[in-house]
Amino acid sequence: MNVRPLLLAVGLAWTTLASAAPLPAPLSAAAAETGDGPRFDVAMNNAPASAVFAQLAVGSRYNMLVSPEVTGTVSLSLKDTTLMEALAALRDLYGYDFKVQGNRITVYSNTVQTRLFRINYLPGRRQGASDIRVSSSSITQAGTGGSAAAAAGAGGSTTSGGTVGGRAEDSAHVRTTSDADFWREVQSSLNALVGTAADRRVVLNPAAGVVVVRASPAELRQVEQYLGAVQINIERQVMIEAKIVDVVLGQESQQGINWSSFGKFLGKGKLSVGMLQPGATIGNTGDLVDGSGNLATPGSALMANALGGGMYGIAFQAGTFAAMLNFLQTQGDVQVLSSPRIATLNNQKAVLKVGTDELYVTGVASTSTSTATSSSSTPTVTLQPFFSGIALDVTPQIDERGNVMLHVHPSISVVSERQKNVDLGSLGSYKLPLATSAVNETDSIVRVADGQIVAIGGLMTQSQTLDKSGLPVLGDMPLVGKLFSQKNAVSRKRELVILMKPTVIQDGRWPESAEDARARQVIQLEAPAR
Repeated sequence: MNVRPLLLAVGLAWTTLASAAPLPAPLSAAAAETGDGPRFDVAMNNAPASAVFAQLAVGSRYNMLVSPEVTGTVSLSLKDTTLMEALAALRDLYGYDFKVQGNRITVYSNTVQTRLFRINYLPGRRQGASDIRVSSSSITQAGTGGSAAAAAGAGGSTTSGGTVGGRAEDSAHVRTTSDADFWREVQSSLNALVGTAADRRVVLNPAAGVVVVRASPAELRQVEQYLGAVQINIERQVMIEAKIVDVVLGQESQQGINWSSFGKFLGKGKLSVGMLQPGATIGNTGDLVDGSGNLATPGSALMANALGGGMYGIAFQAGTFAAMLNFLQTQGDVQVLSSPRIATLNNQKAVLKVGTDELYVTGVASTSTSTATSSSSTPTVTLQPFFSGIALDVTPQIDERGNVMLHVHPSISVVSERQKNVDLGSLGSYKLPLATSAVNETDSIVRVADGQIVAIGGLMTQSQTLDKSGLPVLGDMPLVGKLFSQKNAVSRKRELVILMKPTVIQDGRWPESAEDARARQVIQLEAPAR
């Protein structure tokens, strides 16, 4: 091992310092060349900081540039260390920051400095809300108001008005709100890290994506770590594939879909069945744990009627939706209502809406005007749009291990028109087209691993239709037609199943659906050989 002494350079500045303070102990070191660079032992006691930094670079390939503002003394004892490790130790203990550029090292004083950071994010504020409610209504009568004016020999007028409407009272209501004001939250967090003492400042420019911070080197390192963690989280992205399936249950499935028989269609995948409550989680092994700690193990027999009333869910690990669709076809007639795909960033609400908005009458008000010679009434009709179609509201949260927590709010509404005769007394009778809405919707929070599929079921409806059959012509004849025809009241049960598969987008590679993969293969086969 080659040993060479490292001595402090002593000059006029050293002599000046020595006159005011005792002479610091000399710096001694033993260097050993290794694959990681020179390693040495260093010991110092009350040594001038500028001289220590200059001496540390002796014998290395680096040029040491020490700011004139670097002052004070340091005491340190390290064994078998490198230049970078020694600089990091001095930075952590005394706050002397440094920057490496090529073979040049610049050392800065432990004073307030200004540094610029960049964040890639959209300016502005994004707000969202998701509601699900069960309402009971009561009829209320609004007050009437009027004014009158009359004088002898002159005409007078009287105006009165009244409205009749409904007031809804919520018997159950769940509301989820989000307020993503990213730049305000960054400003608040940086102000808490840096503070405002000793000329410290935080300046944000959301339009340019620039953050300027004036703080001490230690605080600037904390700001850098914080902004780095924020940038990583806001750049996480997930692709959510969904299938909304309507199942007309067969005669053997009138009690609901029998999820316990799904295992044989899954093959080598894993299955969990259980109540779907807020806080339900799906483990990497396929187990489903609800908010109460109840566990559903993959492969266990659990009949649908054993789950009780309300909504329940299953989770299974599979590559595509084919296994689930094949299983649902054994339970009845299957119709895929929608297959949306939504890509969204971490903690950002995504909304998909497919359908139509139509106007329906929601209120009627009357205004009566009378004079000395005549009177008239004017009805006022209030219209409100009603949405008929499919809406999907999803908010994901992605952790560092690729697990996705989803707030899911799917809704399927069918609005039909029903004629209603309204008698307004002296104002006459009106035939109004009123809206009748049939809604199937859920609102839940689940946690799944990357690539797992979650199924939400238990949304059952029942309808009754009158089927008529008979011989042609004879069955339509009056009086004797009933002898050649028959009518049957048929009851049909339907269950709505919502399948969702979140896929975290890694390294900018977007996942493709099975349909896209098949289309790409066909294009490659049809492409002429070169």
